[in-house]
Amino acid sequence: MSFEDITVKKLSSLFTRAGTVVLLALFCGMKITQSYHQLYPNQPVLVSKESKNICPLPDSPKNEPPKDIWLTVFVHGIMSVKPHINWNNFMNFFKDKVEGTLYEKTVQLIREDSFFFKNQAMQYRGLHEIDLELKEGNACASMGYMYDEIIKHYGIARNNKYYTFGWSGLLSAKARIQDAKDLFEQLEKEVCKLKKENYTPHIRLVSYSHGGNVALNLALIHKDNFPNSNLFIDELVLVGTPIVQESDYLINDPIFGKVFNVYSLKDRVQPLDLFAANQLFSERIFRPRKGFEVPKKLVQVQLKVTRCKESTIKNTKKFKHSKNLSNPSVVYGRTKLLRDCSPGHSELWFFGWTPMNYRKKFPMYPLPAAAMIPVITYHADKIRKDFKPETTIIADIRPQHNVVLFRERLSNKIHSTVPYIPQKKLGQITDLIMRCKPELYTPGIYGKHIEFAIKRADMFMKTPPTNQAITSGAQPPAAQQYLKQGPIDSTD
Repeated sequence: MSFEDITVKKLSSLFTRAGTVVLLALFCGMKITQSYHQLYPNQPVLVSKESKNICPLPDSPKNEPPKDIWLTVFVHGIMSVKPHINWNNFMNFFKDKVEGTLYEKTVQLIREDSFFFKNQAMQYRGLHEIDLELKEGNACASMGYMYDEIIKHYGIARNNKYYTFGWSGLLSAKARIQDAKDLFEQLEKEVCKLKKENYTPHIRLVSYSHGGNVALNLALIHKDNFPNSNLFIDELVLVGTPIVQESDYLINDPIFGKVFNVYSLKDRVQPLDLFAANQLFSERIFRPRKGFEVPKKLVQVQLKVTRCKESTIKNTKKFKHSKNLSNPSVVYGRTKLLRDCSPGHSELWFFGWTPMNYRKKFPMYPLPAAAMIPVITYHADKIRKDFKPETTIIADIRPQHNVVLFRERLSNKIHSTVPYIPQKKLGQITDLIMRCKPELYTPGIYGKHIEFAIKRADMFMKTPPTNQAITSGAQPPAAQQYLKQGPIDSTD
């Protein structure tokens, strides 16, 4: 389930369209008074500076040449803000003052509840290697296995290790900067370890939603805290990340090699961040402005998923016409034969068994659309030389036609195609991934876990000694028992 999609529904119920316009008009003036750092992003962040290189290179080389290894790190998005959308918290989000609030405490509890790890690539806070054993409830294994199988199938296999990085999950720019510092230090530590084992590490960050802004803030931490570090991110993949001016300029930092911005026009959440400085809403893409140029190392990819209508599948002649790529309407997908089923925010990242906001008829079910990121970014990188840097490339996945089409966003001419995963291979991957589908994972149980976290957080807020326990990550015995077993409702 995508917590951000829930936010959209709640905001819609609280503010009418007219009320939202009035509210935003009031906030336009207030944005001018936001923090100096937000208005002038080149100023240093207020985090303790450590100028020494925390990851020195090993002194003595091995007799054997070092082996290349890729660290693929999945970075999740924010936790739920659904129960906390009220006027006070709205202003707290706007002013970026969530410390000590019920919202912060609730998210801390939700973030440490392993129940929420079962539908996405997420583990506890910090950098953790993924256990690739395909077993019930291990969604991280599903993601790692899926990536491995797809890159092998397309002949782009590398020696891979898979990790997750867990962060606070708070809707807070300040929190994301601190989380980026944790990510920086832990990546550096892991790189040092692998170098000592005679590997040459390469890092790929696959970051979802605001997890992408955590990743972008690595550049800020590098500059202001560890300027002598050798840490380098070979590939940064942003998936449905709200593009905001307080961090977009960081892609120009040399800590990043290749950068891919993957988004979907059916993602309603990505452009709805109201709380970023200097803009009313977040963006889907990086746009140049005064003082900021979009770098050549950036590739922006609009991800589409197109399927045939039921009537098209049943009619052999119509199905044949739906594959006619010499017809501009077919290329665009603007024909009565086809339907645009591009992924929403949840479908970009979560597996099909997530309780809400994943369509059972989504053409890639039960895979997240992110499953195709390895081949999409690989091919987009190969063809980028044929496009201008500011050009958006469309990758149109058409499972029923067994093809992925690549073209310029405003063009009806196909640049190139890549075969989609064959049905037999896709079936094998799906069957094994479904071993990780958790039991008792219904909307009712999901909601009760959130409800329990709110109640526990409220109790912590009212009882200072217990409140200290949650801050340190400790869970009281009652919470441990509840979160381990999960609330069971026989009606679900």
